Amino acid sequence: MPAPEAAARRDRAAHRRATALDILGTLGLVDRWRPLGRPVVVGSVALDLVVEPDIDLEIYSPAPSAARGFAALVPCTELPGVRRLRFTHALDLPDQGLYWRLDYEAASGDTWQIDMWWLADDHPGPRAADLVAPLRAALTEEMRDAILTIKEAAAAEGEPLPGVWVYRAVVADGVRGYPAFTAWRARTATDGLTSWRPATAPPR
Repeated sequence: MPAPEAAARRDRAAHRRATALDILGTLGLVDRWRPLGRPVVVGSVALDLVVEPDIDLEIYSPAPSAARGFAALVPCTELPGVRRLRFTHALDLPDQGLYWRLDYEAASGDTWQIDMWWLADDHPGPRAADLVAPLRAALTEEMRDAILTIKEAAAAEGEPLPGVWVYRAVVADGVRGYPAFTAWRARTATDGLTSWRPATAPPR
C-alpha cells in the first residue's frame, strides 16, 4: 500500500487527468480533428502523470494544412472559457509541423494550455506519440511517484518543466527528488528535441 503522501499525489494526478479529459470533451477537440487526421492524446494526460494544467495532442495525416486546421479550431473561440488561440507555422523548422495553442479557463479558475501539433504521417521524429506506450510499460509505481514528486515541487517553484526530461531522469538515470533532478538538469543538455525512449521494462 502506498504511503499517504504518495497516495495523495496519485489522487491529485488522477483528478487533474479527469479534468483534462472533461475539457477535451467540452471543447470537442478530438472530434474536431478526426476528419483531418488521426488525433492522439500524448504527454502527461496519456501517461496519467498530470501536474500542470497542460494537455497535449498530436494529429497525423499525409499533408498538414494551416487553413484546414484553422477551420476546425476557430469555432472553439466561440465557446465559454476559451480565452486565446495562437498559431505557429513550423513545417520548415526543426519541429516540422503546424502548432496551435488554445488557452481555456476552467470553472475552477485555472487556465489550461492545450498544445496541438499537426504532423505529417512520415514525420521523422521525435514524436511524443512514440513515447507513450514504451514509457507506460517501463514505469513502476515507485517511478510514477518519483515523477509526480519532482513535477509538483517544480510547479511550486513556478519552474517550467518539459515532462520528457523528468521521465528520462527518473527512468534512465535513477534520479529521485527535486534537488537531485535540479542537479541532474544542470549537467544534462535539456534544450532542443530528444528521441529518448526507455530501454526495456524493468522487472516488477
